[in-house]
Amino acid sequence: MQTSDESGRQRRYLNVAQELLIAINKGEYVPGDRLPAHTEIAAKFQVSRPTAREAFLALELIGAIEVRHGDGTFVRSVARVGGDGNPLDVPPRELIETRMAIEPVAVNLAASRATPEQLATLEGYLDRQSELVEDPNGIAEFVALGLQFHSDLAPGCGNSLLAGVIKQLVNIEFHPLWVLVNQQGLPDPASRQLQVDEHRAVLKAVRDGDGVSAADAMRAHLGHLDRAMFLNGGPARG
Repeated sequence: MQTSDESGRQRRYLNVAQELLIAINKGEYVPGDRLPAHTEIAAKFQVSRPTAREAFLALELIGAIEVRHGDGTFVRSVARVGGDGNPLDVPPRELIETRMAIEPVAVNLAASRATPEQLATLEGYLDRQSELVEDPNGIAEFVALGLQFHSDLAPGCGNSLLAGVIKQLVNIEFHPLWVLVNQQGLPDPASRQLQVDEHRAVLKAVRDGDGVSAADAMRAHLGHLDRAMFLNGGPARG
């Protein structure tokens, strides 16, 4: 489990990374532009140099920038930064608050509307996640499956508008830093198994037609994510 200091440091570098993503998306830095040095970024955002370096590393890992040794750090193609139609300027806390407000509603509806085919697809995602729990090299796929579970569970609610909002909220292209957060927040098999168990609790309630329990399970799952990222530290779950 992360300490509060570690959790705070993670939030700081992610905040810096997000602000730089927003600047890139708004055209303040265009593909091929050289970004300011770590010291300048640290001064601009009033963070330490190590925090600025971590922010740059995060952006490099998601393909938004590239480091040319001896030459500097440069913006890559905007197409690699985010999907069309979304400005990437939604604060992480607002994203999770929005998910907590609407995903329980969606699974409540899905309990009476999801088709057997939809449920079978979701079960397949969780089966594959279970296979990856002990695989340290499978974290990226594990995280992608978790987000896909949420994305493909949404249409089961039978409300295209609600489903569309949820799918955008968990879209990797729209919110690339969330993938990195999830990868870093699932450092051991126990944390990954917990995510699978929470997802299975949601799916079981939906399959049983118990909308109230499905909503409660989803609320608990997203509540864990909220506390892990923004309050106490600890494993983040997608």
